[in-house]
Amino acid sequence: MSSPFVRNSRGFTLVELMIAVVILGILVSIAYPAYQDHVRRTRQADAQSQIMAFGSALERYRGKHFSYDGATLAALGSELNANSDYVVDFDIAGGNQSYTIEATPQGSLMSGMPVLTLNSAGEASWD
Repeated sequence: MSSPFVRNSRGFTLVELMIAVVILGILVSIAYPAYQDHVRRTRQADAQSQIMAFGSALERYRGKHFSYDGATLAALGSELNANSDYVVDFDIAGGNQSYTIEATPQGSLMSGMPVLTLNSAGEASWD
């Protein structure tokens, strides 16, 4: 004969379920911003490598043509040109003997990230 004080438990009570939801909410509120920061930094690193690749292509171009005259972002930096997280500004100056690449972050995810720059002297804003 079973005791009247012993209950058969077959599921979760509402209190147990609410505790689990609260714990899950706390974990998500900590993990999601960290994940977003990781994504931002990864995209920034990708843009930096694309800027460096474009700078290398510009140096090869100058080696062939003895100036940067005629070099374009579309022709030499197609990956950087297609980057949707940054708007790129490319300027040639100094009698076609120097350049500056400036990549400005765009979009809500990239807000707060720094503007990335590289010039023909090898000076980069992320150094």
